[in-house]
Amino acid sequence: MSQSTNPQEAGAGHDLAEKLRHGTKFLGHPSAVGTLSFMNLCNGFAYGGMSAILIYFLYKPAPEGLGFTEAEASQLISLYSTAALLCGLVGSYMADRVLGPRKALRLGRITTALAYVVISLPFLGVFGYAANQILLCVAAMITGRSVETLAGKMYDKQDKRRDGAFSMLYIINNVGGVAPLIAGTIALATGYYPAFALCAVFAVLGVVAYLLTEKQFFGPIGALPDDPVPPAKRTSFTVKVFAVIVVVVALMGVLLGTKLVTIGSFTTVVSTCAIFIPIVYLAYIMMSKKTTRPEAKRLSAIIPLFVCNVFAMWVWTQSTSILATYADTTVDRNLFGMEITPAAFGTWSAALAVIFGIVVTTLWTRLGDHQPTVVSKMGFGTILWGAGPLFMAIPFVLYPAGQKVSPLWLLVFYVFIMLGEAITSPSGYSAASLVAPLAFSTQMMTVWSISQSTGAALNAISVNFYHEGSEAPYFAAIGGITILVGLIVLVFTKKLGKIITAKVDTDVNA
Repeated sequence: MSQSTNPQEAGAGHDLAEKLRHGTKFLGHPSAVGTLSFMNLCNGFAYGGMSAILIYFLYKPAPEGLGFTEAEASQLISLYSTAALLCGLVGSYMADRVLGPRKALRLGRITTALAYVVISLPFLGVFGYAANQILLCVAAMITGRSVETLAGKMYDKQDKRRDGAFSMLYIINNVGGVAPLIAGTIALATGYYPAFALCAVFAVLGVVAYLLTEKQFFGPIGALPDDPVPPAKRTSFTVKVFAVIVVVVALMGVLLGTKLVTIGSFTTVVSTCAIFIPIVYLAYIMMSKKTTRPEAKRLSAIIPLFVCNVFAMWVWTQSTSILATYADTTVDRNLFGMEITPAAFGTWSAALAVIFGIVVTTLWTRLGDHQPTVVSKMGFGTILWGAGPLFMAIPFVLYPAGQKVSPLWLLVFYVFIMLGEAITSPSGYSAASLVAPLAFSTQMMTVWSISQSTGAALNAISVNFYHEGSEAPYFAAIGGITILVGLIVLVFTKKLGKIITAKVDTDVNA
């Protein structure tokens, strides 16, 4: 039986927590994982639906869309991806020090639902879009990676169901990926605002499910922060955090609204900062007095996996920016006699994520103790990520500019990267939860997640080098570099694996 450092898990609370952790009512897992999975399903539908059509909404002329240029739309998408991930770091800090993961998740997802509501209101126009982006960033500042943290807290460190739980969350999150097909079809038939409204409905459903089951399924688990700010300082600390947020948002609004700063230059500045912030914060956690030396040594082994995640996100953001526009303007979307919407490619990727996720999870389960290490999974998966853009360089060599190309090129591209994601995504979060120092349990999950902000930042910068005539070398370079990173990690698999799986004295449930 594992010990606990959380005061609410003392005595009877500890017994209840252990009972909940050993529950098997949800597909052999604790019931709380079922709630988190349903929230992921709803959030996946809401986010997937909005993301699939947002870039088209931005560059379509008014009143159908907002009338930005295609370049500005791509930059705005990359800017949000970067900003949201960085804001998640603030959220995880709040969860670890002020709110606790449960309260952080509750408040954050309510804010998220409100964000989807405001963008669905036609009379708000560009202000609705701006409010949506701000609210989503604020939600990230509150929530952080509380879902993953709570999932990790539902298992003892030695519980072999842990990897399966993260794979399950990944699969169910992608079941919501049917949203791009539905949202894209609704947008094509009735406009973008009804599609955004459907996303809002799903976001609300996820919040309601959590509110109804929170106390029963989680008990005392995750109710308190792991490294709390002293009560006397808590109010002033929270006020200072949100004061900084208000100032930053206001400053951004003034600079962009008065056009003192262009979208492109602002995106470049934020993206450049985003490259270094995750690296600096990881270094801070490793050198903190709250991190023991054995914890720091174990944590250091995740750095190469961190780099893998960076390059995976660099590849992924190609699909949500450049290749999203490519699907709309260059791909012949008549498939087997039917015209498909550009957003439908998002559903294809989600379907592949579910299929590959199930296959990979089943494979790891059957292999048991003989399955590859988390390091080798990350290395091989990263190679698959790199194969995607390398493959996409081919049509730019074969076909002249302006010629419509088969949708099969994009479909195969997604096969490569989604198989890579099915291997790397659950493995990465599982590894991060294992090496997280006790005082930084939620923050470490966010540091892992915001390694993606570095990848998104690389895209926001690299997109400036994408122009007619540069397409093939552009994608070949991204693919080649990513494959090289994966190969390097595979070379050091054994050494890194020993460090990551080492036990330390602070391996407790909190």
